[in-house]
Amino acid sequence: MSVTVKFEHVKKKYGEKTVIPDLSLQLKEGEFFTLLGPSGCGKTTLLRMVAGFNTIEGGKIFFSGKLVNDIPANKRNIGMVFQNYAIFPHMTAAENVSFGLKNRKIPKNEIEKQVDEILKTVQIYDLKDTLPQNMSGGQ
Repeated sequence: MSVTVKFEHVKKKYGEKTVIPDLSLQLKEGEFFTLLGPSGCGKTTLLRMVAGFNTIEGGKIFFSGKLVNDIPANKRNIGMVFQNYAIFPHMTAAENVSFGLKNRKIPKNEIEKQVDEILKTVQIYDLKDTLPQNMSGGQ
């Protein structure tokens, strides 16, 4: 089954500041997409809305055609690895990525497969045994 993420007129404000004014976009499985913009423009906010950590003030978000606006974060089967603050400094890149999978009681061989796939996708597979302090912020 192909997975898509679709945004229909998604909006988000913090007080009087609009950070996502009206986003409509569809991403299909296998597509590569980049969020690029200055600090405070809504990149992380959008990702947090997808994961269910931030509320959606307007519009709709769909995963594979299913509306997820009201589905709690822990039921969305989405994981996030943040650039700075949620990385365990004593764990390698692979261990940080595998942390959430281990908490879901996924079998070890499946975790290893998924971790390798994720690290290859984000192009840091060669750094899988590297600690965060030995990597750049973008890595």
